[in-house]
Amino acid sequence: MRVIVEGQKKCSKAEVILPGDKSIAHRALIIGALPEGQYTIRNFPFSLDCMATLHCMENLGVNIEIENKELKVISKGYKNFNKAAGVLDARNSGTTARLISGMLSGLNIEATLIGDESLSKRPMNRIITPLRQMGAAIESDNSLLPLKFLKGTKLKGITYTMPVASAQVKSCVLISGFLAEGSTKVIETIPTRDHTEKMFKYLGADIEVKDNSITIANSPIKSKDIYVPGDISSAAFLIAAALLSDNSEIIVKNVLLNEGRSKYLHVLKDMGANIEFYEDKELNGEKIGTIIARSSTLRAVNIPKELLPSIIDEVPILAVLSAFSTGTTEICGVDELKYKESNRVRAIVDNLKLCGKNAEYVENRILVFGEDNYINKEVEINSFKDHRIAMAFLVLGVRNMKSTIINQWECTEISFPNAVEYFKEFLNIQAWLY
Repeated sequence: MRVIVEGQKKCSKAEVILPGDKSIAHRALIIGALPEGQYTIRNFPFSLDCMATLHCMENLGVNIEIENKELKVISKGYKNFNKAAGVLDARNSGTTARLISGMLSGLNIEATLIGDESLSKRPMNRIITPLRQMGAAIESDNSLLPLKFLKGTKLKGITYTMPVASAQVKSCVLISGFLAEGSTKVIETIPTRDHTEKMFKYLGADIEVKDNSITIANSPIKSKDIYVPGDISSAAFLIAAALLSDNSEIIVKNVLLNEGRSKYLHVLKDMGANIEFYEDKELNGEKIGTIIARSSTLRAVNIPKELLPSIIDEVPILAVLSAFSTGTTEICGVDELKYKESNRVRAIVDNLKLCGKNAEYVENRILVFGEDNYINKEVEINSFKDHRIAMAFLVLGVRNMKSTIINQWECTEISFPNAVEYFKEFLNIQAWLY
């Protein structure tokens, strides 16, 4: 499937409420189902990634009923999960694979975890290492999927210093630590998103966050209803399109404003974006609010490597925005992007050059040489089957006077189903699937 984009010519002003944040949705299903009981997940996003987690939890014995945008979840509790789960398919979801791995190890469940072609190339040694230190019995081929979990001894808590800043790895260790004997401490040198810590705390777990360390131990927790706020990573693309368009304004309501995820908005502020955001309420430990973005003239910025874990999903769209900003933007610490759904470093640089924009990769940095202008050429984008690359270059299409074609658009169903309809309805962007 392809999408073709024609540069926006109309002004627009709209309000939008987005499907739920998938990072929180994964944790609502996995951590939320650990206690015995019944609960509701509201504003659940039915993206392919989140459905992968849903099906894995069903295979483990959790009863899940879908009612409109809500899930009714009935769990027997982690002590009564299916101990011989067979094959669990994470599809394309790295979050599913890594968080489920922590749970399987902690519960001594026999299972084989598989994924699609892309996920099967992503490194799993970063979770295998700490899990084995805790006592998990895991077999793998060169630290890649499939992972085979064998019955072994009950895990024991450890102190683990993160060698790579990764919320997925941290969450894996915290989930297994909750299920292990004794306490587990995770030490971060660079902070990462903290949805797992907030979810455990909301359910009543014995968890302590102090400075750069998180300590967790097994303790009673209770089932509670969970509201999944609008996905700020999906909002990032609509916001960017409004910034690059003429005479446009978009208001995004009920959106996640977690401190570890809203750093993208602060980067936009530094770039000179006409953007406001404020908190409206807090639910299940997460801040929720409103973002207002308007057409803007942008300038280049330097983004330090310490910031990357908080904006790693937004780097593709930040690179596109930088291409239409005045000056040279430097995005540091980007090597982790080589191990996403695609080699995003290559995808960003190659596609920007294809569009006539100048970008380079130099020693763990992406340099984008920006200019506040329009491009005027027919371009055909290689999405590399990567949802964030596809959507970032759809946004670029609003600054192209001719057609922008994005190949393999179906990959966007992983995180943002029906994304094209949102761009058409709320920003008057001329786009068609074919």
